[in-house]
Amino acid sequence: MSNDLFATEKQILEQAEQHLQAEDLTQEAFSTLLKGYEKLLKRTRRLIKMSDRSEAEIRRLSDEQSLLNATLSDQNEKLESLSVKLSKYLSPQVYESIFSGKAEVRVGADRKFLTVFFSDIASFTEITDQLEPEILTRSLNAYLNEMAQIAISHGATIDKYIGDAVMAFFGDPETDGPQQDATRCVAMAMEMQSKTDQLNATLRTMGVSRPFRIRCGINSGICTVGNFGSENRLDYTAIGNHVNLASRLESAAKLGEVLISEETMLLVQDHFNCVPKEVIQVKGFVRPIQTYVVQESIEQDHTQALALHAPGVDLEIDPSQLSPEVSAALQDLLRQARHLVANSTENRN
Repeated sequence: MSNDLFATEKQILEQAEQHLQAEDLTQEAFSTLLKGYEKLLKRTRRLIKMSDRSEAEIRRLSDEQSLLNATLSDQNEKLESLSVKLSKYLSPQVYESIFSGKAEVRVGADRKFLTVFFSDIASFTEITDQLEPEILTRSLNAYLNEMAQIAISHGATIDKYIGDAVMAFFGDPETDGPQQDATRCVAMAMEMQSKTDQLNATLRTMGVSRPFRIRCGINSGICTVGNFGSENRLDYTAIGNHVNLASRLESAAKLGEVLISEETMLLVQDHFNCVPKEVIQVKGFVRPIQTYVVQESIEQDHTQALALHAPGVDLEIDPSQLSPEVSAALQDLLRQARHLVANSTENRN
């Protein structure tokens, strides 16, 4: 390509060299060489102009690229700042699933097994009437900040704050299975109770004379979870009878209690002492709901065989021999046995 580009110049030089060697530089030959040189000069000037234009174009493109890079860098910083701000309005799991592309931001929901948690501060309305707005804001935010940190540390999806109330659930968008989800939820509630007692000392220094005492309700079951609303405004939440039951359990709990349903109790009984409490009637459920108070976590040997032989009962359980199918059947049998024992006790009374 380079040989073709300078073919004319090369030919002119060769002709000049031939005339010089032959020593026959006539006027006609000189005129021919002069015209060739003029062409060579014009061609060189054109090449220089083209080079200058190319260099100017390269500088222009380089400047545009530098400006574009600066603009992109500025936009990335703004997007990162916006992302950090948005993360404060979303549960970490939801934030991650959206920004990683795992979840679609659209109206839609699924049916999933969740363990749902509700808590609130007892007599909070009365407490708010006794506090100045600034003190109320600082104390409530301090409380919710502690509760949120505990929830996140246990892997909860924080659904929403409703004043002093907290709603969270386990099982979506990530799950470790119903039993592990329920166990982590109850462990979270127990830690929240303990942390609130510790927090009251700090709240007193902020001007809150009446201690915060919380109630917690937990239930497990199939719920509808996903994005609800319109295409312009979505709310990621869980709904259904089992969500309502968790809220009802929270309302029925006494100060400092973690009140759970039988479904949750069956999932966590290997890890926590659960004491039967009153039976409550809840809208949407045909049967009365047996409730349980969680007292403390337990450590036990899950390989030890259990046995009970007495009038009316003959039971032996060897965990090492239980298949998954038998374990499921046994849980159902124990559930029926609890109702049977409860009815028997009521009849005797």
